[in-house]
Amino acid sequence: MRKCLWIMIASLLLLAGMFPGIRNAEAASKDNGQEIINKVVNNFKLLAQVPRPSHHEKKISEFLAGWAKQQGFRVQRDKQNNIMFNVPATPGNEKLPLTILQGHMDMVCVAAEGVTFDPLKDSIKVIRDDKAGTLTAQSTSLGADDGAGVAMIMLAAQGGLKHGPLRVIITTDEEDGMEGAFGLSPEWLAGARYLINLDNEVSDEVLVSTAAGDSVKATGTVTLQKPVGDTAVMLELKGLQGGHSGIEANKGRCNGLIAMARLLKEIRDQGLEFGLVSFGGGTASNAIPSKANAVIMIKAADKESLKKIADAWLTNLQKKYAGIEDGIQFLITDAPTAGQLLSAQDRDNAILFMDEIIDGVNTWSADMKGLVESSSNLGIFTADQSGIAARTYVRSSVGELEERIVQSQQELALRCFYHSEVIKMADPWPYNPDSKLLALTKQTYRKLNGADIKVVAVHAGLECGTFAKLNPKMDLISIGPDLKDVHSPKETLYLNSIPRIWNLLQELLLQLN
Repeated sequence: MRKCLWIMIASLLLLAGMFPGIRNAEAASKDNGQEIINKVVNNFKLLAQVPRPSHHEKKISEFLAGWAKQQGFRVQRDKQNNIMFNVPATPGNEKLPLTILQGHMDMVCVAAEGVTFDPLKDSIKVIRDDKAGTLTAQSTSLGADDGAGVAMIMLAAQGGLKHGPLRVIITTDEEDGMEGAFGLSPEWLAGARYLINLDNEVSDEVLVSTAAGDSVKATGTVTLQKPVGDTAVMLELKGLQGGHSGIEANKGRCNGLIAMARLLKEIRDQGLEFGLVSFGGGTASNAIPSKANAVIMIKAADKESLKKIADAWLTNLQKKYAGIEDGIQFLITDAPTAGQLLSAQDRDNAILFMDEIIDGVNTWSADMKGLVESSSNLGIFTADQSGIAARTYVRSSVGELEERIVQSQQELALRCFYHSEVIKMADPWPYNPDSKLLALTKQTYRKLNGADIKVVAVHAGLECGTFAKLNPKMDLISIGPDLKDVHSPKETLYLNSIPRIWNLLQELLLQLN
């Protein structure tokens, strides 16, 4: 009986050694989890010593290139300071397909209020708390986006796991314009069958689709006229939630600029004569405006009529956004009298532009329930004596829809006599339901963890869209350890999530064919 028991135990141990994938992540982490965490953190600390804000990556690019050369790799650097090098397959895995491991070297540098920090000169002071299982920074952002992914790629190149032929690509300017990816040579992606991006922020999710992004800039000159009326008032809308125009596009939040423009339209359409002194709101093309204001000139005798129109408009706005925008505030206050106003035509063009522009969700994905397929956000609009300035952000995971929205905005700008300019921000990465890499990731994650990995798409940009465009035959996913509060002084990397991604990566690299 005892002999049979020992035979059974030995067989189970043998199976576990032959097929490491049958062990769950908890068991695997007991074997090598702490060792993997330590090695990744050590690499991360090397990165943290080198200042690397977006558009200033020369130092970190030189560091990474030098580090790779010390490991014995031949490194290529391009004009954007992207780096690339090939890692030979580990013995016995030479016939596996070429796979790219990719991350970005730049970071968003933010310091806590009152803290002196020079992102071009100062290093990040990393704080490791093993009791809490976290990595944070002292009074600044941590740079785990995407320092954690790059640190894991470095460990893979150091021989930390078994793999077929690998190609490492680390890009620049991902956080602000994706200029590194846009400037990448297609030759760097040639011959690769798979690309694994390590820039995701949730360890039990696999990212499979992102949206294209275009920023449309519209500008116009204005003609000035003498005041209409004798009283200046400020109309101020505030208390809206605002938020990220991509990730939070599906939440139905109110755009302060659009709402305020429709109040002006209502005032005009009800026959109350007014002149526009100024209009303003919004902070960035990709942020939903949380407030807006307008200064108008009216007759003193019309103040009560203005209040009635505004009250009815506010009541309808509150009903429309009940349960979404419960903090809406609206004020009418006296303002200094203006000597000159925008012409009636310029006023009407401004109202027309904001009233008719596509804003919010345009279409929903047919492949993934609840995913926004295309959207547009009017993020900035100003109108005053110096002229008109507007910025919108168009997103879509389908290129044709993106082009259609951009074209409609340019046509609208032309109707308003505005000049428009399109700035490419990200390429689309459409969801591929037939992805072999995704199917293998789902199968492998379940085998390792005893649970299903969440398959997600985001209505925001990622470099994968550009990589897919440069090599349409390549199969891509994005994975990464758990991060929280990225791009802020509270940014946190959760250490225990590192082995989960590491073990998944190891299994994938050995099973790809």
